Amino acid sequence: MAYKSTRHLKEELTRLEEELEAARSLERATAERHAREDTPETEAVLEARRTQAEHLGNKRDGLAGELRRRAVEEMGWAPDGVEEPEADWAPAGCGRAGRLRIGPHPLLPERGYILHDRADATVAWVHEVPSPALAAELLAKHGVEWEGELLSHNLSPVPVEELHRRR
Repeated sequence: MAYKSTRHLKEELTRLEEELEAARSLERATAERHAREDTPETEAVLEARRTQAEHLGNKRDGLAGELRRRAVEEMGWAPDGVEEPEADWAPAGCGRAGRLRIGPHPLLPERGYILHDRADATVAWVHEVPSPALAAELLAKHGVEWEGELLSHNLSPVPVEELHRRR
């Protein structure tokens, strides 16, 4: 795959999201028609619409992952993958800096990132990727104890003003 600028990827992602929204709208309309008519033809069209929407969704997820990966890399985080040396993959948008880790929010990846201090067992939710130094400050100020659950029940996003304070 040839290199594409971040701006180009963002434009392509916007276009894909619009296409996906239109495809899902057509899929819903086709599902309603199939529910009314229940013919092999409407079933085939519905399956094609679902396949198209799934394909566009996968393509969108790939672009979003690449944009997250670039954002983490640009802010100075090292790629973070599996701890074993033989593993050569890293989830899109994950990074590490010493004891700190950053990755997409597991439930709402489009809403930001989760910072994790492995030594203090604290997490913080941020909307944008901070530098590792700012991440340490944010965790010290806004970090909540990680309770071993998917996410702590009292976790709320760090105010945006805090992220832009030291950029």
